[in-house]
Amino acid sequence: MRRKARFFSALIGILMVFSACGSGTAPVPEALPPGPLDSGLSEQAAEPAPEPEPEPEPEPEPEPDRPSPEEMAAIEEKLAPAVEEICRDYYVAGMSLVVFDQWGTLWQHSCGWASAEEDRLAGEDTAYRVASISKAVTAILAADLAGQGKLDLDGDLSEIMGVTVRNPSCPEEVITPRHLLTHTSGLVDSGAYGSGITSNPLWPLEQVVSQSFAPYPPGTCYIYSNFGMGMMSGVVEAAAGERFLAYTGEKIFAPMGIDAGYSYDSIREKERVANIYEGTALSVYMPNWLNMSGKYETLPVGQLYGLGHGDLFISAQDLSRFARILAGAPQEGEVIRLEPELLRQMQTVQYQEGEGEPAILRGLGTQITDYLIPGRRMAGHQGNAYGSICGMFVDPEEHTGFVFLTSGAYMGKDEAGIYYVNRDIGRAVYEAFFGAGEIEETPDGEVLVSPAGEGEELVAPAGEGEETAGPAEDGEPGAK
Repeated sequence: MRRKARFFSALIGILMVFSACGSGTAPVPEALPPGPLDSGLSEQAAEPAPEPEPEPEPEPEPEPDRPSPEEMAAIEEKLAPAVEEICRDYYVAGMSLVVFDQWGTLWQHSCGWASAEEDRLAGEDTAYRVASISKAVTAILAADLAGQGKLDLDGDLSEIMGVTVRNPSCPEEVITPRHLLTHTSGLVDSGAYGSGITSNPLWPLEQVVSQSFAPYPPGTCYIYSNFGMGMMSGVVEAAAGERFLAYTGEKIFAPMGIDAGYSYDSIREKERVANIYEGTALSVYMPNWLNMSGKYETLPVGQLYGLGHGDLFISAQDLSRFARILAGAPQEGEVIRLEPELLRQMQTVQYQEGEGEPAILRGLGTQITDYLIPGRRMAGHQGNAYGSICGMFVDPEEHTGFVFLTSGAYMGKDEAGIYYVNRDIGRAVYEAFFGAGEIEETPDGEVLVSPAGEGEELVAPAGEGEETAGPAEDGEPGAK
């Protein structure tokens, strides 16, 4: 009996335990923190990797440091009459001027005649034949092709152009596009060149080359050569694989949206083109140059030796696009963007002869000078043909510059080889906009400009930049 009682007591105890568990009243122990996953790595290696540092934010574009509208009005009030006085002093027939900084055009001004015969004034859209400024633009085209890997500036011209280009005095020496661009090839503007370029059809390149060398090895002597820079047109053809006029028109000027070309025929709106004057006399009536470009397509592709040396027709505003490329500040989306090293070679001295003011300093297709704007080294080019004087110069360090095109002007130069009118216009605009001094003004408001400098004589010396041989499309001597 006692055993039965003990059995029932035990059974009741068990049932009470199960009842308590099912009712949820029993205490629940605290959950333990989960242990680390077993990754097979040490505890140290299993720690989470540090978060990567955030990418530095790109520096914001600098705000344009430009004159306010009020400041611009004050500058123009002084600068416009100063520029026009310079033009009167140097007998400028008509002109267009553009000043720019790294953000674009700062100021432009035109005055005088584009065509006195038609009572047409020079304006922003007037196109000029820019003479030897063409050489700098042709150099930009060549540098662009070199940057694309289509042209070796140190390659053998004989291989590039498909004819023998060797100096008889040193036939083992290779002549390159670089020699042409720095005017150190040994090629001269010979009588054969003058005859060949004025003939229709043109003389074959090989016939002209064989009669056009001075006895200097390439790279050893500076001789300004329209012929040599004309051959760069053929070099561009060889690299591009098509005619120079077609390539520049369809692959360069059309995509840029500008009406420009290396021949009068290439200009769509010919009523925009300025005539050229010597003093008050008409020198070139441009409509007479119609249908002249055909003869430049009689040579095999790659053997042209004209046009690129001096036959570019373009407005000052459109030329400033190329000047901005040279200054290292092309406009956004520009068709041409030069490789930094090639741009540097255009902006800096690649060949030098002499010292001081009369020294010859040449970049890749450019003239370098320390004597145009005091305290600044400028790169660019000048032009002179049939009576017109033109200038395009940039300050590569500050990405500023100016373009000055005329339909005729006085042709005197200073000792540095800078045309007086280009020098005085350049200094006036740099004084006004870029802190290179101040334009002097008398108390009664008269602008003071010294046209040729104290003690300088108004003479027109021959020298670099003048077209001494090898005429342009009209066949007259002296074109560049």
